[in-house]
Amino acid sequence: MDDQTKTIALTLLSGAVKKGATVVGSILATHGWISGNQTETFVSLAIAGVPLVISFWQDYGKAIVLSQLAVLKAKSLAQAEKIKDAGLPPVTAAQIAMQSPTLTAEQVAKTVATLPPAIQATVAK
Repeated sequence: MDDQTKTIALTLLSGAVKKGATVVGSILATHGWISGNQTETFVSLAIAGVPLVISFWQDYGKAIVLSQLAVLKAKSLAQAEKIKDAGLPPVTAAQIAMQSPTLTAEQVAKTVATLPPAIQATVAK
């Protein structure tokens, strides 16, 4: 993304945040949860807080989340390798679905199809 596009996007985003905070503050004041003069304080805090959250995400949050996902992936691959080396029969999609109150075997099969081949090998088709 070039600098001009980034500037335009940030300008639009900051305007949307300001309008959104104003709407939420107005709703809170209308329903009596805050008074009318507190709306300005609410909007000001929201406008000041959003850049702080975005800055934290860019500096630390994204790196933290990506590192945790890398750890989970490494653990999954290591567990799949252990299962394969132990000679255990692969689990079925139906067995995995039985452990969840909301998933069906078809949903599990679709999800397994998106995983790396090393993990797919541990689930019987």
